[in-house]
Amino acid sequence: MSQFLSISDVADFLEVSERRVRTLLFQGRIAGFKDDSNTWRITRPLDIRPGTRGPDLHGYASRKLKPRQIAVIQK
Repeated sequence: MSQFLSISDVADFLEVSERRVRTLLFQGRIAGFKDDSNTWRITRPLDIRPGTRGPDLHGYASRKLKPRQIAVIQK
């Protein structure tokens, strides 16, 4: 049995908009795929690749995400 996350669950977890999650999926920065019904399926555990643009933040504290529960959609 495969487990997937919804776009809204990932958006809540990352504290970004659903549109931003779709953009990251399209860019390949979040692991996921579109199923037969053209719905994004985001694999669990969440795999996020960092961006290549912007300043080098090595040595700076990153934004701390609050611990959250993620609902799982079972297919």
